[in-house]
Amino acid sequence: MSLYQQCGLKFYFSYLGGWRESPTAALATGSIAHEVIEQIYRLPAQERTLETAIELLREHGGRMMRKPEYKPFESNNAVKVQIREAVENLFRLEDPVHVVVLPEHLEMELTVDINGVNFFGKVDRFTTDGINRVTDYKTGKSPGRYIDDKLAQPYLYALAFKTQLDIDIDEVELIFLNAQEIVRRPTDQAIMISMGEKLAVMHADSKQDVINSSWDARVQRLCDYCAFEKVCPARNPDAPVPGSPESDIVLLELGLSQR
Repeated sequence: MSLYQQCGLKFYFSYLGGWRESPTAALATGSIAHEVIEQIYRLPAQERTLETAIELLREHGGRMMRKPEYKPFESNNAVKVQIREAVENLFRLEDPVHVVVLPEHLEMELTVDINGVNFFGKVDRFTTDGINRVTDYKTGKSPGRYIDDKLAQPYLYALAFKTQLDIDIDEVELIFLNAQEIVRRPTDQAIMISMGEKLAVMHADSKQDVINSSWDARVQRLCDYCAFEKVCPARNPDAPVPGSPESDIVLLELGLSQR
């Protein structure tokens, strides 16, 4: 949803065209940190120590770094430092020993119809220790004044819990590991409902874009970092028509792969 709002054409390339960007250091950091933290919380509470977490990092971090998509970062010390800091910062931000969570509530999958949209989400953590809370870990920078954009995700999770499981979520939480910041909000029902409405609008608009074969390329500062800049008519007047064989050839030459 956020990608569609950011740029309709990039949404087209990524989700309908099926083009996969090359793995980034940020993706490697986030994926490996998430995996290690999940393993920490699958342990009995008394075993969730920092020393054990570092052992888990060596085990699962090494295993994931050997995967083809992350292997380019296997010798990147800066990435390894960021991952370790993310794991260590978890213990600075909260005490895992006192977090009450069931194994089935880690990486919990939700699949439900929300306003006519087939919604799928994977919740990092759902806790029920007196307060129903959904938690999502982030390894990027603190969003500052853009925090509302980041809260859209846990609010949609809260709506999915209510719609699919009839569970009321009392709080939504974002833990910014590398920024050492926790953002926690009481669940505002109006905001939660509005997120579901925005999801439906995005879905309807994107379906219309498919019918019209027309995708809005929104020029902005993020264009400088976009993997599809070379095939974007808004940035490159000589770019081939998106979706054409010529466009696909350029993307392949840029090192992108297609699902």
